Amino acid sequence: MKRFAYLIIFLAYSFLPAQKNIHHISKEYTDVSRGNRLLLTEIWYPQDLVIEPGKEFSTNSQVYAKKYPLVALSHGTGGNRFSLIWLAKKLAAEGFIVVSVDHFGNTTDNRIPEYFVKYWERPLDISFIISQLLKDSEFSNVTDHNKLAVIGFSLGGYTSMALAGAKLDCSLLKKAAKSKQGKQELTVPEMGDLTPLIEQIDCKQIPDNLKDERIKAFVALSPALGLGFSTKDQFKVQAPVLIIGTDNDKIAPVKSNAAKYHRFIPTSQLQVLKGNLGHYIFLPKVKEYSAAEAIFFEDPKGVDRTEVHREVGEMIIDFLKKSL
Repeated sequence: MKRFAYLIIFLAYSFLPAQKNIHHISKEYTDVSRGNRLLLTEIWYPQDLVIEPGKEFSTNSQVYAKKYPLVALSHGTGGNRFSLIWLAKKLAAEGFIVVSVDHFGNTTDNRIPEYFVKYWERPLDISFIISQLLKDSEFSNVTDHNKLAVIGFSLGGYTSMALAGAKLDCSLLKKAAKSKQGKQELTVPEMGDLTPLIEQIDCKQIPDNLKDERIKAFVALSPALGLGFSTKDQFKVQAPVLIIGTDNDKIAPVKSNAAKYHRFIPTSQLQVLKGNLGHYIFLPKVKEYSAAEAIFFEDPKGVDRTEVHREVGEMIIDFLKKSL
């Protein structure tokens, strides 16, 4: 049923009229170093960049006259590369090149249970995609290689923190999975109770370092997996970080997630959205939900999700322009 909700999101936003001040293309990349891992990718970019398939970018005035910052997006558990499309369009309209990827096995239409807990694959996806864009003949010469940022939602929020230098303790997460709190926070609408899968994780297979030194600014929207952190020694973060949570988040409660990340990261700032807002306020708005879906995805009466997105978008754009 939740898959249906995400499908509606995908369809609704795929068929919207194109925004006049931005462009959009789709690409496919494959990471052969990780078992030919397919990464479906969407890219939004400013209007003054002109692209012809297979040719290098140019600007309307002068080839390579301007360099654009690059922002990578990481969706939440069971979402997809369109989950933050509203934000991608806002950023592209403000002069950013935006790349959003499907995290293989953990998406709306590609659900592989064990991949829902392979949290370390996601930062590797983002680093790989950034590398591809920075050497892509269509993007490399117009991208400012010194102005790279990552924005993630939910499990994607963790992804952003991992790339910043947060090192999750696998054994601590497995221990938390056996607790009542762990059971609550590690049960998601998209897949159900993930704790049995988490208990089966082989911690030895996880790379020791997921930090990407090329990325200069990080944003986490309702970040998850705070249960895997307990000390400041797990955070080797020097770059600016913006963390945005919601006061009624039942999936990734602020106290044990957003606020915990903020407490351990001296370079971070925390914004908590008031108004009884829940975890999924960061997803695109769907006009109608079934009764079962509404429990998780519906907004409280009087909440204008479009207005929340406008506020959050401005907050993020301001942060990126100051941080990059």
